[in-house]
Amino acid sequence: MTMTTEVHLHHDDPDTVGSRERFGVALLIVADIAFVFSLVFTYTYLRFLNTDGAWMPEGMVAAAPGETWLVTGAMILGLVVFALGARDLKAGKQPKFRRAAWIALVLSIIALVLQIQQMRNFNFSLGEKGYFAGTYSSSMMTLAGANAFHLTLTAIITLGMANRARLGKYNEPTSWQPRLATYWWLWVTISAVVVGLMTTFLVASPSLPSMGT
Repeated sequence: MTMTTEVHLHHDDPDTVGSRERFGVALLIVADIAFVFSLVFTYTYLRFLNTDGAWMPEGMVAAAPGETWLVTGAMILGLVVFALGARDLKAGKQPKFRRAAWIALVLSIIALVLQIQQMRNFNFSLGEKGYFAGTYSSSMMTLAGANAFHLTLTAIITLGMANRARLGKYNEPTSWQPRLATYWWLWVTISAVVVGLMTTFLVASPSLPSMGT
């Protein structure tokens, strides 16, 4: 006896898939906002606390803000290019989005390289056990590392968008994936600007060294 099994594959409609993925991206951004907020809070808290004068020990050189703004400038430019490309796609101009996505990808990679270079250029002294001497240096390295992580994800996401555009996957003006990528670009750029302003204008501790207990 021969038995035949029929398998029926169920596919959600594009609107349902889009809604689910938009919700997922929203959760990712909210979680990342909480993470970045915790880093910003830690930086400002340690700066005001300045226990035993350990925020910036004597002789420590603060990071040059120019490098921070080079990275941030590349991110702002990438955001503008990608967002304009997504707007062109909505208007049915797929080739313009394809070019914009590749340009934004290059800018995200440039920003990532600049960020790594800045981390290598940090002139922070090390303590006896090989750790950074001072909470300022540790905070700066953590913030820079978080931004490098942001840029790595941004480059991967933008590469996916650019490749799908090359394959003609975004011929429909209602394509929602590039719009989600624009939200991510917007968030990571805002976080870079906030951190850049903080680390440019809030460097030296306003408090006298407090004694730890």
